Amino acid sequence: MKTPKLTFNISETAEILVPDKLGRTSYFVGLMIGVIMTILITILISRLPAVVPMYFTLPWGEARLTSRVMLYLLPALALLILMVNLSLGRVASKLSLLLPRVLAVGTAITAGMLLLALVGIVQSLTL
Repeated sequence: MKTPKLTFNISETAEILVPDKLGRTSYFVGLMIGVIMTILITILISRLPAVVPMYFTLPWGEARLTSRVMLYLLPALALLILMVNLSLGRVASKLSLLLPRVLAVGTAITAGMLLLALVGIVQSLTL
């Protein structure tokens, strides 16, 4: 009787989860952007005013403002999108080769856009 392998190897696990190199790279970039956003917010949070503009689709004025702690929604959203797309890509890999790649690249692009939004918010407050 063969004993199952009980060691954990992160590179083997990553290749099983996302067999495509482009997908792994895109998800890694999305993850790193989420981490960078979290670190950036943590460093700058004490220097920011108590309320910051975040809801730009609302009418001009106080409706756009929120507590500075709510900036953590941006990296949380990036990581949530990463997890959802990773799950959908895993399921879709049985149906198509293109869809998991599109989801992976879309994750990195979305995380980059959220980082750009965070930089814009912070920059608008420091001018």
